[in-house]
Amino acid sequence: MYRSRSDKANNKSVIKQIVITIILNLSTTLLSLLIRHIGFTEVNIVVIYILSVLITSQYTNGYAYGVAASVASMLFFNFFFTEPLYSFKVYDNAYLFTFMIMLLSAIFTSTLTSKLIKSKELSREQETQAKILYRITSSLAKTSDVTEVAAVSAQCLSNMYECDVNCIFINIKENEAKLLIVEKDVRGYDTKEILFKDIKDFLLKYYSLPIKVRNKVICFICLPKDLEQTDNKSRFLLDSILMQITIAMEREFIKREEETAKSETERERFKSNLLRAISHDLRTPLTRITGSSEMLLHNLVEDDNKKFVLDIYEDSIWLTRLVENILSLTKIQEGRLSVNLQFEAAEEIVAEAIERAAKYSPEHKISTALPEEVIFIPMDGKLIVQVLINLISNAIEHTTPSNEIIVTVKPEHKKIWFEVSDNGTGIKEEDLNKIFDMYFVSNNTRTDGKQGMGLGLAICKAIINFHGGEIYALNNTLGGATFRFYLNQQGGLK
Repeated sequence: MYRSRSDKANNKSVIKQIVITIILNLSTTLLSLLIRHIGFTEVNIVVIYILSVLITSQYTNGYAYGVAASVASMLFFNFFFTEPLYSFKVYDNAYLFTFMIMLLSAIFTSTLTSKLIKSKELSREQETQAKILYRITSSLAKTSDVTEVAAVSAQCLSNMYECDVNCIFINIKENEAKLLIVEKDVRGYDTKEILFKDIKDFLLKYYSLPIKVRNKVICFICLPKDLEQTDNKSRFLLDSILMQITIAMEREFIKREEETAKSETERERFKSNLLRAISHDLRTPLTRITGSSEMLLHNLVEDDNKKFVLDIYEDSIWLTRLVENILSLTKIQEGRLSVNLQFEAAEEIVAEAIERAAKYSPEHKISTALPEEVIFIPMDGKLIVQVLINLISNAIEHTTPSNEIIVTVKPEHKKIWFEVSDNGTGIKEEDLNKIFDMYFVSNNTRTDGKQGMGLGLAICKAIINFHGGEIYALNNTLGGATFRFYLNQQGGLK
C-alpha cells in the first residue's frame, strides 16, 4: 500500500514537471514573437529564453528538465527568429556560434540553479530528519520501562510513515519468555500477548528489524513489507531512529540492573549485619554452656547423666564452630577479612587444628603424616587452623568412629600441600563441582550427623584463595574423599 502510493505520487510529479517545461517554453516563444513584433532585437529574445531556462530549473527537480529546456530554447530560437524563418537551416554561419553560446549559457545556468535548489532541498531534508529524531529522542527520554519504550517507538514510527507499526519485545522472567505485541493505529496502541511458536510466522508478514542490546535480540520493530524497498535517505533516517530506540532500550536495561544490584547489595548488607549481630550475641552464652558442660562431664559419675551432658557439650561445640563460620562469612562478604602473614610451623598448625576438632567428636581417631623436617610457611595461622578444623569436621560428618581420618603435610616444589583424607561415604559425583559453593549442603552425610548451613567449605576456599593457594576435593579410589590445598612456601597474597 505504502509502495503503490509512493509510486503514484512519483508518476504525478514527473508528468507535472514535463508539463511545466513545455508550458514555459511555449510561453517564452509566444512572448518572444510579441516583443519582436514590437521591435526588440534578437539579443533581448536570447535573454528571455535564458530566463525561461532558469525558471524551469526553479520549478522542476533534477538537471534533465533544465537541459531539455536549454535545447528546446535553442531550437525554438533557430526556428522562429533566424533566417530562413520557420526552418532549422541557417544562412549566416555566425548564428552557429550564437546557438552554441546560448545553449552552453542555458545549460550552465540551469545546472547552477539545480545545484542550489538541491542544496536547499538537502538542507531542508536534514532539518526535517533532525526534527524527527529530536521528537523521537525526546519522547523516548520520558519513558520509564522497556514496555513503554516499545509502545512509544511504535507510535512515533506510525506517525512518521502513516501506517500501522508493530513492536514485539521479549520479556524474560525466571527463564520464561513472554512475547508481547504493541500495535499502533488511529485508535491508539494496545498490548497483546503472542505465543512464542507464532513469532516466526508473524515476523514473515512484515519488514522486521531486530533491536539488539549487548548482542542479544530483545525486540523486533515490524513495519509494512513495502518499506523494505526504501531509498538510501529513508533508510538512513530509519537506521538513526532504530539506533535511538536501541539506546533507550539499553538505558532501561542498565537502569533495571542497577536497581537490582542496589537492592541485592542492601539485602546482603542487612543479612550480614543481622548474622554478625546474632553471632556476637550467641558467642557469650555458648562459651558458658561449653565451659559448664565440660566441668560437669568431669564431676558427674552416673553414665546416664554423663551421656546427657556430653550431648550438650558436643552441640555447644558444633554451634560455636557454626558461629565462627558465620562471622568469617560476614568478614569475607564485606571485604574485611584481614590476612596477617607470619612464618608458622606446619606441624604446630596441624596439631592445634586436630586438638580443637577432636573436641567435637572425641571418639574419632585422627592420625597425621608429617615430614621429618620442620617446615615454616608464611600464613595467617589462625585462619589456616580454621580451614583445617572445617575440613576435619567435614570428614567426621561423613565417617563413623570406625573409619580413618588422616591429615597429611608434604612439600612439592615451592608448594606445601595439606590433605585431609578419610575412607567414609565420599562425595557424590554430581556434587564435586558445587562442593565449595556458598550455602551448598550435600545430603550424603551420616544419618546421625548434624546438617550445616553450607558455609564451612566455602569459607575454606575463600581463605586459601586469600593466601594465594587453591583447594580441591576428590573421591578416593578405595572409598572416602580427600580435601587438599596448597600454600606457597615463599608466601604471597592474591
